Amino acid sequence: MASGWTALYSCVIWLLEFVTAPMHDDVRLYYVAAEAGLRYGWSTIYDQGALRSVSSSLPAAARLIDEKTYASTPLLAWVFAPMTVFPETVAYVLWVLLSVSALVIAWHISAPYDALAKITLLLLAIGAGPVLLTMYFGQPTLIVLALSATAWWLLVKNRDVEAGVALSLAMFLKPQAVILLPVALLVSRRYRPVVAWAAASAALALLTVLTLGSTGLTEWWHVVRGVQHLPLDTIFTLAGPLSDRPLTYILWLIQGAMALWIAWARRGELEIVFAAGILGTVATASYFHNSDYCVLVLAGWLVLRTSPPLWHRLWLLVGVLTMQLLLTPLLAAPQLLWDGAWLAILAIGALPMVHVSAKPFQLLAPLRDADEAARVRL
Repeated sequence: MASGWTALYSCVIWLLEFVTAPMHDDVRLYYVAAEAGLRYGWSTIYDQGALRSVSSSLPAAARLIDEKTYASTPLLAWVFAPMTVFPETVAYVLWVLLSVSALVIAWHISAPYDALAKITLLLLAIGAGPVLLTMYFGQPTLIVLALSATAWWLLVKNRDVEAGVALSLAMFLKPQAVILLPVALLVSRRYRPVVAWAAASAALALLTVLTLGSTGLTEWWHVVRGVQHLPLDTIFTLAGPLSDRPLTYILWLIQGAMALWIAWARRGELEIVFAAGILGTVATASYFHNSDYCVLVLAGWLVLRTSPPLWHRLWLLVGVLTMQLLLTPLLAAPQLLWDGAWLAILAIGALPMVHVSAKPFQLLAPLRDADEAARVRL
């Protein structure tokens, strides 16, 4: 009931914001960049003149190119291009519906439990603050989450090549959301999906170079450098409360090393490997927004599949609160502390003296059903 009311609240807030402003600036930038690519060639999606020309037809309040500009990957503009056949508002709604569908798909294939318990996890995810922000801003993070969940599901099915391709697409959409996942797979000795990821990434990189050309690549580099150190892009990372000083880099290094050690020590548990890669990415991010924290939803689902002890599950529940605090003046400080503590919990669970090999959820369910059947016979 609590999760249901939280999900309903998020949906109502999104609808109210949509009525007030039926197109967020981020999605408008995707729209303008995709339109520039279709009109003038994909090498122009970072050209301020081309973007200004496309946005000149927009209302005066929506002409953002002089204040903001498109800095995302070319793949995002390519994916968004089909939406430009529709008016801006319709394109925004379709994009949000695509993101919600991606979340539902990820939940369907990766969330544990059955029936009401599983539905509760979906409602809780929809009610999470970062998920609401992702839908409002129109960020592609839920699509990245779904691609990462698909990569995990494909690896479970021993389809390593397809898993590597899915992970490559996720990284080329939003690299800062899952950048440590391939490294976690590598240290866990899953070489085939890493090779497939590298090959697919090389193909996407080549396609990017061919479509942007030297001019487009140079313009993209300048745009990325321009936004890299903006306060809005760093206040939700360790650089926010600690600023840019040696302690920040030391903590990033320690947390990244912890995440990779967890992936190695618990390499037999694919769910933990993925969770460590995602959590390590979040904990070491230098460019991150409050909406990007929604990728932790997938990490939580995967860890729950390993049937952790009650106190571990309660810590995950605390994470729901810290996610909500990302929408308050407290910003990321509680969430950053929670991330570090969760890394420590996973690391302690990997120590030989305390680690008990966890059985994947799909193996635990038949055992539970068998126990129920035995009790009925008795």
